[in-house]
Amino acid sequence: MLGFARYRRAAIVMIAALLVSALGVSAHASPLLTIQLGGVDIAYDGTNIYNGGPDAGDPLTTVAFVVDGSMVGSVLTSEIALDVLIPDVTNIPDTGGMVSSAAGGTFDLLLPGGDFLALDMGSAMITYVNISNVVEFVFAGSIATVDGQALPYGLEIGESVTISFSTPINDGSLVTSGGTVDAFTATGTGEVRGTLIPEPATLSLTLLSSLALLGACRRR
Repeated sequence: MLGFARYRRAAIVMIAALLVSALGVSAHASPLLTIQLGGVDIAYDGTNIYNGGPDAGDPLTTVAFVVDGSMVGSVLTSEIALDVLIPDVTNIPDTGGMVSSAAGGTFDLLLPGGDFLALDMGSAMITYVNISNVVEFVFAGSIATVDGQALPYGLEIGESVTISFSTPINDGSLVTSGGTVDAFTATGTGEVRGTLIPEPATLSLTLLSSLALLGACRRR
């Protein structure tokens, strides 16, 4: 009987630890959700950076969802588009360098079936690399906030979110004058990164299972 009592106490301790772990999963576990974008088209008019279609989302070629390096679902290849605006990007040196944008940019990823991701952006750090006409935009100094989302595969991205583009300038589109860049178009890739929020159903199932086991041990 003494041995059974010890076993029961040990089981209760183990289940209680599981409960604590489940309750703390949102705070302590931080799997990384990465959304990889292919076929990103952007344009620059001397003031703003925006997607290739001024009135609607510009079509992408691929969208992939990756959690901690593992692909989730299949790569999306149709009904995908990006609508982005980065305001007040001025005085980009034509020899290469960095400038900051104003806050208030928008990033809207449009997905099949009405799924989407809408982000509000803070000030972005824009890096222009004058090597083989390559321009790279990295939103390093600014953190985007989630304005709304409905992602596929049960995914949910948490704040804070970072965004980056790497886009070679299209041949013949670069315009410069007086030592600054006036205009260009570019095509490349983009990436959105943020913490994956666990599904409520998964967390609830863990808690309910743990509570049931704990109750069974106490009744014995």
